[in-house]
Amino acid sequence: MQLLIVITIAGCLCVAPPVEGLPNGLALLPQMGYNTWNDFQCVVNSQNIMDAADAVVRQGLNKVGYTFVNLDDCWAQGRLPNGTVYPSSTFPNGMKAVADYVHSKGLKFGIYTDRGTKTCAGRPGSEGYEIIDAQTYADWGVDYLKEDSCNAPGDHPTAFKQYGQMRDALNATGRKIFFSLCGWADWYAPVGASLGNSWRISGDCVNWPSVMNAININANLPSYAGPGGWNDPDMLIGSSNQSAFHLLPYQSRTQFSLWAVMTAPLLIGSNIIQLSPWDLATYSNKRVIAVNQDPAAKQGIRVAGGNLVQVFPESGQSTWNVWAKALHNGNTAFVFINSLNKAQSVKCDSSCMKAAGLSKTLYDIYDVWANQRIGSASPSAGWTSGLLQDNGGSQMLLFVPRQ
Repeated sequence: MQLLIVITIAGCLCVAPPVEGLPNGLALLPQMGYNTWNDFQCVVNSQNIMDAADAVVRQGLNKVGYTFVNLDDCWAQGRLPNGTVYPSSTFPNGMKAVADYVHSKGLKFGIYTDRGTKTCAGRPGSEGYEIIDAQTYADWGVDYLKEDSCNAPGDHPTAFKQYGQMRDALNATGRKIFFSLCGWADWYAPVGASLGNSWRISGDCVNWPSVMNAININANLPSYAGPGGWNDPDMLIGSSNQSAFHLLPYQSRTQFSLWAVMTAPLLIGSNIIQLSPWDLATYSNKRVIAVNQDPAAKQGIRVAGGNLVQVFPESGQSTWNVWAKALHNGNTAFVFINSLNKAQSVKCDSSCMKAAGLSKTLYDIYDVWANQRIGSASPSAGWTSGLLQDNGGSQMLLFVPRQ
């Protein structure tokens, strides 16, 4: 007997597929790696993928947890008479040769498809070809599959059914392949863990307002994330103008801090081959990564402030946030964010501290990025951040209970 689950979220009625899950033992913690889209977009070839793998190792990112080198859209050219998908001529030695090279660097190789008839860039999609595509990827040595949602029906039952078909096809190959759903909607969250290892909950992050939108959406979804499956608010945007999309340096660091506290996937979208010193320092910060990869595996929560908007205060909208994540060792990581069009401090008062679960008498407070103790506070007194830059300034703190 198959059980259908009916879930209401964001004002819609969602009929979930039978809960079978993706028993691949992966994603016990959020995935870390690199994705080509924000970097190369459609100008992809075997050499730049191999160069990207080299860059991950050369810059030591593999040593701090970045495992995947993921090829996004535009690699597929067509299908053979038997239905097997094949790559464009920019991959002259085939995709298995690329996967083998990535593996030779001690990394894992990811690839891209779409649940519809065509990908977002108009390349062959997987609708009706799930079984043969899954086996082809397994034969190539693929470790990660991102499946997009362009050129596909938008109704929930069909979306769940199509993702379930690829899930089952991947399971049937016998190869452990991380399955990343890219449906750009929060209604995937309640059923996400039954379908894949992560699921996109928002549109693409391409600038600071879209980053705030992803944060606002993810604030409602922490209960759906956990070992095996994660809410995905999209890739990290670096500060280099060599990439298709970029943020101001301090905004990119704020995004990284928030993605760590939200226990989100850490997929670098910057120009990985010429990663700027700022971005390298950001993405290789072991203290921030440790918050993201904390063994307790809990998504952090918004404990003060409402939906972030980039406006002046007279609009009555929220121009600040405080987020918190309880860690396995009893510490709590906080991120204070300012989205106002001028610098301001942000306070976490006693009710904010209570929402974060702080119950000890006194806490020592450490600035995570500066790596130094900056004071102590009691939950009843709360804490006020330093002066935060306008439009995305932040401070990441660690509250350590005084013994």
